[in-house]
Amino acid sequence: MNPIRKPSYRTFTMLFLALWALAILLTPPERTLGAVIRWVFVHASLTQAAVYLFLMAALLAAGYLLGNAPAARWMGPVAGIAFAWWLLGFVISIIPARMAWGVWVDFNEPRTQMTLRVIATAVIFLILIWWIANPRFTAVALILFAFILLFLVRSTSLIRHPANPIGSSPDAILPLLYTSATLFAVLAGLSAAAHWQSAAK
Repeated sequence: MNPIRKPSYRTFTMLFLALWALAILLTPPERTLGAVIRWVFVHASLTQAAVYLFLMAALLAAGYLLGNAPAARWMGPVAGIAFAWWLLGFVISIIPARMAWGVWVDFNEPRTQMTLRVIATAVIFLILIWWIANPRFTAVALILFAFILLFLVRSTSLIRHPANPIGSSPDAILPLLYTSATLFAVLAGLSAAAHWQSAAK
């Protein structure tokens, strides 16, 4: 009798991505944005999930510095997936920006400038982490980057970009679907990081 095989991390990643996509597809047209709201959900859920994953990587880094050695294997993959989610969220934001504002990338929008600053800063940190290849340096760098990220996100002003387009919508189902999409994006990111970590053993 063959033993039952446990689902792989790759399987969980695909499952959570499918649930994320389902939450997006179930999103009804919004009264102001219409069907563009789905593209906004894709962009926003990936970007917000990336922030959560960056913070988780920083917590893992802090745990490593405090003596939890196994955390060193996880902080890098989680941060790497967080960067991938952030970058993908920016690329996809081009679509709703074109549909809603008539531009591909609005470089005058502070939120766009902030996104590009985070990408540039993350690339510098990732290059240094790869070059130095020291777990303690990696941990310190991830914690420092998390503080930079939070500062940039919290201090960036808005012009075209609405402050809270989902929470302020009169459609009650939208916050629920957006929260679900963000949660599934986070879980997919963690599963992908776990697959990365297990493949690196």
